[in-house]
Amino acid sequence: MSTSQSSQRRQRHGFTLIELLMVVSITAIMVTMAASRFKITELTEAQLAGLQLVQDIDFARTRALAARSLARVKFEDTSTPAYAGFLDTDGDSTIAETPAESQNLRGFGRRELPVRMLYGRGSVPPIPDDGTNAGITFADNRVEFNSRGVVQPMGTSGVVYLRHANKSEVVVAVQVSAAGNVRLWTYKEGQWQ
Repeated sequence: MSTSQSSQRRQRHGFTLIELLMVVSITAIMVTMAASRFKITELTEAQLAGLQLVQDIDFARTRALAARSLARVKFEDTSTPAYAGFLDTDGDSTIAETPAESQNLRGFGRRELPVRMLYGRGSVPPIPDDGTNAGITFADNRVEFNSRGVVQPMGTSGVVYLRHANKSEVVVAVQVSAAGNVRLWTYKEGQWQ
């Protein structure tokens, strides 16, 4: 066997430095392109915060129905905006917002709004059928459901507006009807949707 034939039979092992650099460069470019597509926008942040609030309000209403008791969601517009849920523990149709009542809800307890979310309408008009200028239109910053899942006092409804801290025109609204139905509104392209 000649030397040229034996060198042809040798198999090449490994990669050259140039090949490795090319693979790493192409991978970096692809990751950069993919990451920019998955960036969460301010509108998405607001919608996610609104969806969480819708779920939590609906959960409190469901617990009021299941336990045949009074449930409350209290909105705290402090330096750290949050809300908390409570369920009447002793059946006296009153809520004192005690830790026992919060634990009795068996749900979200106290939930802070996401970091860049605040209560308020920002620079957008109110949703249809809401003529107030408030960020939270419920009396005493709370929504209460009776044992039938209806908002207390009877016949009242309200809205909670959530706005993005960085863009005052990025706003969502969580509307609760007198019957206890919850709806999420999004301010998009100059109108409520």
